[in-house]
Amino acid sequence: MTVTDIARQVLEDRVSDSTVQTPRYSIEVESYSDSYAVLRVSGDLDMSSRTALTHNLGQLTASGADVLIDLSAVSFMYSGAVNAVITSALASDGSVRVFAPTRPARMVIESLGAAALLVDHRPSSLLPR
Repeated sequence: MTVTDIARQVLEDRVSDSTVQTPRYSIEVESYSDSYAVLRVSGDLDMSSRTALTHNLGQLTASGADVLIDLSAVSFMYSGAVNAVITSALASDGSVRVFAPTRPARMVIESLGAAALLVDHRPSSLLPR
């Protein structure tokens, strides 16, 4: 057995032992018509979720649909995920709205100045008036 064979075996062992992390979030699309869809998001919207969120929003808004994003099951929301929502809303001329955000999601949305995207828009007692 050569040094190269040993190195290859060690690498194969490391790859087979490494655990593949499954996402801690889910994104589901419910299309009710060509012009209306609900994007249901749940779990932890961390850095790894931004690409999937951007992709789904892009597909829905490109079709011209009004999109309602349901954040009622989000336990954590990274500011980059909120920025993906804001960017999509700006690019679609307001056809993207956010419904039922959990407290953690609402706090990030409001702190980034995007409370106008909330369907149930109400001032937060956490923000100065």
